[in-house]
Amino acid sequence: MKKWEADVEEFLTLVTDDQREIFAHIIDYLKELNYVAQKKRTQGFILSFNNPIHNRVIARFGLRKNSDTGFFGLRYSSTTDYSLKFADVIRERVLSGNKPARCGECRYCKGEKFTYTYTSEDGRTAVACGAYVLEIPNITLDDLPEVKCLISQQHEYFMTYAIYEPKG
Repeated sequence: MKKWEADVEEFLTLVTDDQREIFAHIIDYLKELNYVAQKKRTQGFILSFNNPIHNRVIARFGLRKNSDTGFFGLRYSSTTDYSLKFADVIRERVLSGNKPARCGECRYCKGEKFTYTYTSEDGRTAVACGAYVLEIPNITLDDLPEVKCLISQQHEYFMTYAIYEPKG
């Protein structure tokens, strides 16, 4: 067993039974797409999943210090086709003013510039930087088909535009 696989197994023993089932399904799908976990040095337990081909984080799982409730975060800025649950996460990010889009300044985007976009009821739009994973609250088994679809779309974007090319 590789070190990152042992980290995943350890993480899954730390979360609730319900979360373990949900997270395991998502992690298995990420593995199918050749994503690997990197354990982050933090006071809690954080696993970030990236693919060595493009070296971009697509998902994050974690456990905050002194908690047995895990969290799941997903990057899905390459699409605008998602349910209200995922749109609400974007709305909260945009309205918080956290990580506003400064397209063209950070050079993180490859291909087209993708942002998380929120359109208010009066038709105004606001954006937040799409280079970040967004935490998805209260993820359920019913959300798994959409989560897998969003992962697939983001993965295709990365594989098209963000292939890692070493310098030299």
